[in-house]
Amino acid sequence: MKIIGRDIGDSLDRMYHEIEARLAAAERDLKVVPYEGEGLSNVKWSSKAVTISLHSAAPTHALPHIFGVALQHVRQDLDGYPNARKPKGRQPEGADLVRSALRELVLEPDAEAQLTGLGLDREWEQEQRHQAMKDLLRDPPADWNEEGSLGNDFIALQCARLEVTHPPKMWDALRKRVEEVLPVAAQRSGIASRALRRKRWGSAQACLQSLINVRDDLNLGDIATIADGAGREY
Repeated sequence: MKIIGRDIGDSLDRMYHEIEARLAAAERDLKVVPYEGEGLSNVKWSSKAVTISLHSAAPTHALPHIFGVALQHVRQDLDGYPNARKPKGRQPEGADLVRSALRELVLEPDAEAQLTGLGLDREWEQEQRHQAMKDLLRDPPADWNEEGSLGNDFIALQCARLEVTHPPKMWDALRKRVEEVLPVAAQRSGIASRALRRKRWGSAQACLQSLINVRDDLNLGDIATIADGAGREY
């Protein structure tokens, strides 16, 4: 398969064609384009197409995994997986980043589970995330260690995500640093990861309950409404 001008082999061919067929049945095209925005990938839905954007700076050997995760996020939407939405009313600046971190904490390991056995290279991504977290922890703002601040919510959710998806040895080094410089965030990260593990992932219903559990255990109800695939809100 060739995407954004590069050959990524055939490991994702079957997954790609299955999702492409499901979208075609719903009268939508599947498009893959390069971009240079934040993050490594982005999925955008419109009435006529689903567009997966992949960061042009990612090396070719890392693209299959990045693309595979993006395809799984499309699959999750097709299967009616839940989402973390903005509640009614005015929201503080940065609340969207917390909602995104909450969503990724639950939906990313579900996506990763579908890629197991394909032999996709995650090393470059893991190194990027590891360095990004090290940079965040180098001189964090004081409010990141204050329970109730959006910075604390965000970093706690990010750490919980790494605990679940990062290689254990790499996470252990980061965990010690978090506990040293942001002990309150480290404590709340543990709350989030324990809440996630009560129902885990693997189905739309499990992810729905996990999103609710993490949201409630971290007291994020004022900035995140959880909605299931049918639009029911919790």
